[in-house]
Amino acid sequence: MPESPIFTIKIKNQQPVELVDLTNSFFSLADEYKRFIGQDVIQESGDIPEEIKLYIKEIRTGSIEADLVAYAAGMIPFLEHTKTVIEFGKYLKMAYDYLTGKSCSKPQLQKINYENLSAFVEPIAKDNASQINCQTIINGDVNVYLDINSLEANAAQNIAKREISLLREPIIGIKEKTLLYWYQARNDPKSQVGDKAIIESIQTNPTKTIFRNDNIKSQMIYGENPFKSAYIVDVQVETIQGKPVVYKILDIHERIDRSPEPSPDSSDTPIVQKPKRKFNFDT
Repeated sequence: MPESPIFTIKIKNQQPVELVDLTNSFFSLADEYKRFIGQDVIQESGDIPEEIKLYIKEIRTGSIEADLVAYAAGMIPFLEHTKTVIEFGKYLKMAYDYLTGKSCSKPQLQKINYENLSAFVEPIAKDNASQINCQTIINGDVNVYLDINSLEANAAQNIAKREISLLREPIIGIKEKTLLYWYQARNDPKSQVGDKAIIESIQTNPTKTIFRNDNIKSQMIYGENPFKSAYIVDVQVETIQGKPVVYKILDIHERIDRSPEPSPDSSDTPIVQKPKRKFNFDT
């Protein structure tokens, strides 16, 4: 009978490893294994199959050395025809080769993958003289897939952090019921120049603003002082190289008073603070 494949982790540490770091490292590896093995199921249902698990078979003395085995109750046929522990080892090598600069081949990873890969090497990144080695053993054959020292672990975490920042949700398309307030506005519903507004949930810079029709702008500039109001709007965001450059207001849902409430101990004479922004409200 063939033996179950074993995934062995060896951490050669010089300093004591904090328990929470080691626990998070193993947890992140188990979560990444679950996502790797069950990615077909995840794509179909959106759920991570709970049946897929890694178990500790043995922990040996010396440096931290653990043998892990895979188990997936009720999913053995699925596993036999798709991913294996061996393939998971190859996946880790491919991912860390990119994160450590050994390869330019960028894997298709999501934010959670980068977080798991970063957390797995955290005990090594914190210990300048340590390293981690991962290998698989099946029927006596040993395959080494991962050998990372502290310097490489830090590099992997830095690249993972950079990749996570690049995976932020792109700011483009229609944003519904978003809070907007004026930076400057032309007192002319038909004007197509000079209007700028701020939507802090997108960016804090004043951005050119246009309107789906003249009626929407009329609602926002006539009546109460528009610079003392904020507006709940539907907006279409247009970008250049990922940076918002135009807001197109499609609809207005509500006007909100931006005037601060007077404090209970304030005097009857209001204190007027000069606005930091320069407004251009033409008459």
